[in-house]
Amino acid sequence: MKRFLTYIVVFAFVSILTVVVLDVIMLSCKNNYSLRSHEINYINSYNRLKSLKDSNKIVIISGSSGSFSINSKMIHKVFNMPVVNTSTHAKIGVRMQFETYKDYLRKGDVVVFCPEYGGDKSRLYGGTALLRIVSTHLPSAYSKLSFSQWAFLHKYIGIHFDEALKYDDEEIAPAYSNKALNEYGDIGIERFHGDSIKGCQIEGKVDSEYIEYLKYIRVFTRKNGIKLIFIPPTLMKSTFNSKKKQIDSIEYSLKCNGILFDALPERYSFPDSLYFDTPYHMTTSGTNKRTQLLIEDMLKKCGNNKGF
Repeated sequence: MKRFLTYIVVFAFVSILTVVVLDVIMLSCKNNYSLRSHEINYINSYNRLKSLKDSNKIVIISGSSGSFSINSKMIHKVFNMPVVNTSTHAKIGVRMQFETYKDYLRKGDVVVFCPEYGGDKSRLYGGTALLRIVSTHLPSAYSKLSFSQWAFLHKYIGIHFDEALKYDDEEIAPAYSNKALNEYGDIGIERFHGDSIKGCQIEGKVDSEYIEYLKYIRVFTRKNGIKLIFIPPTLMKSTFNSKKKQIDSIEYSLKCNGILFDALPERYSFPDSLYFDTPYHMTTSGTNKRTQLLIEDMLKKCGNNKGF
């Protein structure tokens, strides 16, 4: 019996070790698309924040909606502070977005936080995009993952490996190329309204772990003397109207847990003609309109226009 139990233990150990080794091998693969696309902003932002760790700055944290709807140069001109737009991809997940950059935040910094709508586990923990972007640009960031996040992401490792093996050398649309990024991290290339923009799915339920992590961000920023501005994402008017029930449900769930937007969601919903190719991505003129409202809300929250 003792020998049988020993075999079981050894077999379990070898099996686990094999899985771990295979996972490490698969996660070590870089993705060619990510190297050539705007996703390089993940490491660009990391390096820029590292260089500004001893300076006060404005840091924008969002999914791709932030890179396609914010003009950081306008914000810089008003507040006379460096602006780092870290926005890259919503499927990196809110947790990894904040964990990657939080060590380079300091007292007196301003964090403009505007995640896309939703609140399920994938909005918190991310998905294949997280593995693609982190493996390609900053593997050391895997140390930031919690055990529960690893458990959630494990099912995506094989998908990431398959995608990485496919050498994607197809031409990338100009707005999504790494060349489209400006010095702040915005998509700087001029964008116009596209035809037939499809709507998007928005779940009205908010996961309890997602809420707890938002609370953690609030506590972290308060404790470290960082000004947090929680702004709704921009959303195309027709999509906003069709998903109003879900958006109201998200806002209500957050409010019940003491988490309040610093502006009404309706404020950041604009006519369809101001959107580029998705309900979250704006044209250049739409971006400037949205940024002007954002500046007004930042001034309202922080009280002056000469630096915070």
